[in-house]
Amino acid sequence: MHSFRLGRFAGVLAIASFATLVGIGGCGSSKSNGFGDSDASVADDGGLPLDALSDQFAGCATGNFQAHQSPAALLIDLDRSGTMASSSKFAFAQQAIVAAIDQDPFDSMTLGLMAFPSGTTAAPPCLAGLVPSVACATSGLAQVALKPAGADKSNAGTGVRHEIYAWLTTSSNAPVTDGTGDGNPTYDALRNGINSLKLVANVKRILLYVTDGGAGCTSLSNPVRPSYQDSVMCPDWENPDNIVTLLKNGHDDATAPVSTFVVGVPGADTNGSDPNTQPPYHVRNALSAYAFAGSPETVDPACTGRAYTKAGGDPSVSCHFDMTTGNYSAATLAAAIEQIRGKVLGCIFELPNADGGTIDRNKINVTYTVNGVTVDLKKRSDPNDMCLMDGCWDYTPDGKVELIGKACSDVKGVAMAQVKIVVGCSTIIK
Repeated sequence: MHSFRLGRFAGVLAIASFATLVGIGGCGSSKSNGFGDSDASVADDGGLPLDALSDQFAGCATGNFQAHQSPAALLIDLDRSGTMASSSKFAFAQQAIVAAIDQDPFDSMTLGLMAFPSGTTAAPPCLAGLVPSVACATSGLAQVALKPAGADKSNAGTGVRHEIYAWLTTSSNAPVTDGTGDGNPTYDALRNGINSLKLVANVKRILLYVTDGGAGCTSLSNPVRPSYQDSVMCPDWENPDNIVTLLKNGHDDATAPVSTFVVGVPGADTNGSDPNTQPPYHVRNALSAYAFAGSPETVDPACTGRAYTKAGGDPSVSCHFDMTTGNYSAATLAAAIEQIRGKVLGCIFELPNADGGTIDRNKINVTYTVNGVTVDLKKRSDPNDMCLMDGCWDYTPDGKVELIGKACSDVKGVAMAQVKIVVGCSTIIK
């Protein structure tokens, strides 16, 4: 954590934007016969031919459509402020980022890295000459530009994974130096990350933000944003409502939406009890509200910290990934990034469009193929059935097909899965 006092400013670690939004609209269909393509992208992923159906569907199907997830862009916006040096927080983040993005499912994604603070800027007048500069500068450009990953891993000689690995091995967190205030320009870093992702066309956009505390550097904002005073009476602690609004607007953008995921590492659980080093609110409450604002579709349905209030306590169930209870390591952070990938890829698919007609929703069936094994799913009859053992499917409120339980886990757990929507056979009900 950071306060805006001599030798300390405000801090947060951010790992931003891992793109592919929760699977809604994240699929395409490839026409077999009788119907036109959907509005999403079209592809045949080279697995089972589209006319290869199980016996129970082959005799009656009039349309057989293959779905696939759409491309995604992930931007890692990494907080490297001074407090990240303690307890191996920055080192674990370095290891986790590389371990996660080296997984095969990231091959089809666009990846990039943005770190903050990127340097120092002149101290604000409220410091009254206590320090000449503060670490509150941010870069408008990612240190590692967003590029398609392809098959090259971090140990290859080229490719964006190699570039991220090289940057991480030659850079460190920015420790406090004599005469320099330690800062955490979180708002500006998240805004720059969102704007960078919006420049990537025709993908799902994801911002992955990892932090160890409260946001600061607000005293340098122009125009001035609402803020809280720190221990030296600088209006430096960011009001979390500012970030909630920023992330919600990014998520709700009709043209280029960005989904933000939040991870809180050790230090991101203070409650304002020490005004010299902590913001005057419960940080877990703030981070939980950020997560809900940035990607409400993917948070734990049981999470309670959906809105920020200064008087609010710690949520009983956090909406963000909370690693402040002794479970933080490179392995657990890498696992969280992998889990976010699964949430983002999603299990929701568009129905194909009918040429000059309407698809009969009572004559839809769904199959999926993973590792050469094809499963014919049944539509659940009970909306409370989570289908954890056998998998099933159902319609979403807006009429899309959603894989439930084991079926969703199977599809999200591999780099390439085939999902088919079969039109023309009476729907098989579980």
